[in-house]
Amino acid sequence: MVSDAKPGNHSREPGVTSLPSIVADPRHIMRRLRVFSIAALLLAGTPAAAQQLALSVAVQPCAPEEPDSVQISWTAPCEGDGWLLDTEAGCRMWDWHPGPEDRAAWSGSCRDGLKHGAGVVQWTEHGQAIDRFEGTYRFGRRVGFGRYTWNDAHRFEGNYADNVPDGYGTLQIAGQTLAGNWHNGCLTVGARVVAIGVPRASCMAGEERPHRSAQQ
Repeated sequence: MVSDAKPGNHSREPGVTSLPSIVADPRHIMRRLRVFSIAALLLAGTPAAAQQLALSVAVQPCAPEEPDSVQISWTAPCEGDGWLLDTEAGCRMWDWHPGPEDRAAWSGSCRDGLKHGAGVVQWTEHGQAIDRFEGTYRFGRRVGFGRYTWNDAHRFEGNYADNVPDGYGTLQIAGQTLAGNWHNGCLTVGARVVAIGVPRASCMAGEERPHRSAQQ
């Protein structure tokens, strides 16, 4: 029996639908690839695409740092909680004793592994928020105006240079407010001396801290 089917056609039983054969045409594929490439280039110029590209870049973690130490020349605060009477340093705040889960979270950016730019550092101890700094870093060193909070009753607000208070600043501590011009982390008001981030002995001796360059 001679079939009357034309070349390229396939006979089928009544009620059965056959699927057309799909032939991969290289020219058709190349045209689609060009269209996809142009669309990708146009999308890359949009703000949304730029944001996605920025999020896809791995951010280098910043070097960790400890909370600021505080040492004072009078001993009354050491009669309460949160202070330690040290035979060498005098009256000072308790040290940070972090657990494995504790860290210093930085909200800003890093440059060469160092905090750089404006942001907030939040320290935790045993999962609880403790010290907090809001201000600006330059290559890992605090500069300019900043706020440092130890707890609800103790806080500093003022100028920083080379990572410590330097210039005018106000300190609320142990129920008192001390204000004046700080120098290398030290403030002297009458007979009272406060040291933040440096040993109080350096304030008493009038020692100069070693100068650091902007990228140290």
